[in-house]
Amino acid sequence: MANEIVKKHIVDDLYNYSISYDEGPDFGVVAGMHLTGGIPVVHEGIKYVRFETKFKGQTIQAKYESRPELAALVAEYEAIEAQITADRTTKQAVRQAKQDAIDKPLIEAMKANEAALRASIPADHVEVIIKQTGDLDGDPMLTYRADGIKLGWQDVNIIGVASAVRPGAMGAFVSVYIASISRERLEEIRAAQQVNSAASQTAKEARQKELKETIIPESALSAYRHYHGDADKAWEDENETSWALIRHWTPYIEMQHGMDSVKLQREATEMSREVNYGINEG
Repeated sequence: MANEIVKKHIVDDLYNYSISYDEGPDFGVVAGMHLTGGIPVVHEGIKYVRFETKFKGQTIQAKYESRPELAALVAEYEAIEAQITADRTTKQAVRQAKQDAIDKPLIEAMKANEAALRASIPADHVEVIIKQTGDLDGDPMLTYRADGIKLGWQDVNIIGVASAVRPGAMGAFVSVYIASISRERLEEIRAAQQVNSAASQTAKEARQKELKETIIPESALSAYRHYHGDADKAWEDENETSWALIRHWTPYIEMQHGMDSVKLQREATEMSREVNYGINEG
């Protein structure tokens, strides 16, 4: 056993590196242990080496700034990782340059086709910008917008698709959809959306007014405070009345009185819950 960087072959020219370290005699429950599979990590601003070796099922992390031999291993590990990253970047740049040289004439041909399609947009139409947001069982998921207005597919006039396809490929590696919509239809949609938006805003304001001004039954306030806004707790107590009151009246209560402090702390704790980092040896 020794303090060293362990190199493990994965596949082809791919290797994994980790830190192997003999813990000193003065470091608590892990004193004298041989720790393996270590990688540098930073947790809450403190630098550690996290090891695969465990103590009673818990992960071991050792601070290395106060351990010169471990700090030296970390420096060696980081130098190796930096070189691997640099080599990978260089190889990727070479591969990309080769691919770019192949793709350039394909893209230029696609752009020429794109320009020709765009030139065929009717004079009384506005171009529609189509973007692909995903893929559903091989079919592209598309969004449609013109002059800032979101459109449905049924309102769009598809003129054509300009694509660049690599030799032997089943599909294009880049495509541009050319489409349009008549100015008249676009303005009709704009007007309808403005009406819907105004109605939505009116409904939202009415809901806010309702939440602020509705008189809350004392029974609902009492149930909310007793269970600290937790309807599930009421259900566990088989108190269906309180459960129903909390579920219905919580938006009104929290609008008029603010959130219960225990519930606020509970939600904050749930949001900030972190993975258990195990044993942190100083």
